[in-house]
Amino acid sequence: MAKLIEEIEKLYHEEVNAGEFDFAATLSDHKEEIVSLLDLLKAANEGGVFTFLKAFFVNKGDSLQDLTEELAKPKNVMFIRNLMTIYTLLSNINPDVVRHFMQNLASAVDDAPSFKDRGGMGLLALRSQMKNPDVTVGLRVLFEAAKGFTGPLNRKD
Repeated sequence: MAKLIEEIEKLYHEEVNAGEFDFAATLSDHKEEIVSLLDLLKAANEGGVFTFLKAFFVNKGDSLQDLTEELAKPKNVMFIRNLMTIYTLLSNINPDVVRHFMQNLASAVDDAPSFKDRGGMGLLALRSQMKNPDVTVGLRVLFEAAKGFTGPLNRKD
């Protein structure tokens, strides 16, 4: 079971007081991590992150008021709702299916210039493509998506 923070702090202070904690050895053991952390802090400082945070916290009342006013604007409320809808969509789709679809889409986009060389597609060519099970499944998905623009929600859980 996890210990309370107060207990962890007490243990730390007891170790330091007992002389069991060797700070220099710990620094030496984690030299790479400490250097990386210092590099990160330097980059954050040079990028103005600390200046921004300091200004935000010094003026937190005004900053929060401005932030809430901005978020309450209709266009931002709509943006947040759309963002949550996209999150809901993506969190419900199997990542392996999306990955496979995106790889196929990227391949098709890469091959698009060569499609012009093949000429047009008549009705017979379309009919022949529709016999391909992969094409049929893709068309069914597109038709179901098209229904979703105006049709009722028919979810099969």
